[in-house]
Amino acid sequence: MEWQKEKHIFLIGFMGSGKSTVGALLAERLKLPFIDSDKEIEKQQGKTINEIFAQSGEVAFRELEMEFLNRLKSQEPSVIAVGGGLPSIPRAIELMHESGLVIYLNTSLLTLIQRLKNEKQDRPLLRELSDTEFHPFLEALLSERVHFYKQAKLIMPNERNSPNELVLKLEKELIKLNN
Repeated sequence: MEWQKEKHIFLIGFMGSGKSTVGALLAERLKLPFIDSDKEIEKQQGKTINEIFAQSGEVAFRELEMEFLNRLKSQEPSVIAVGGGLPSIPRAIELMHESGLVIYLNTSLLTLIQRLKNEKQDRPLLRELSDTEFHPFLEALLSERVHFYKQAKLIMPNERNSPNELVLKLEKELIKLNN
């Protein structure tokens, strides 16, 4: 299938929801470039996300995310996996809607906890948390962000599907939207 729209496809959702994995597979299937916002920011800054957070803080990182989003306006249509916090930045959701289709990969708190518990060191917001702080922190952050995520045009449950199965379901939804 080819994506007929002259727009980007944005995948949003909480960290660990599968945006990067699903995004790469979807881009391949649609014959579009794939962009991971975190990887692009790391490349542009010459630092890891962890280093950016440690040296400049979260506010500076969110500014870099918005700069990334603004640069996309002049780029060819792509599948883009954005950082989990990007949709909560003022105007970010509006910018994504203006330049593309926004899809929320909806993943339960329990699934996110299972996926993220072994990735704490790779996630700047999680790395300093003790085991007892981990669950309450994720729950609070997800509840803080979920209303931004739900502003997506398309909400895709991401629980019991493999990444490939989810891509096939997404493709069916995109065909409906293309017509």
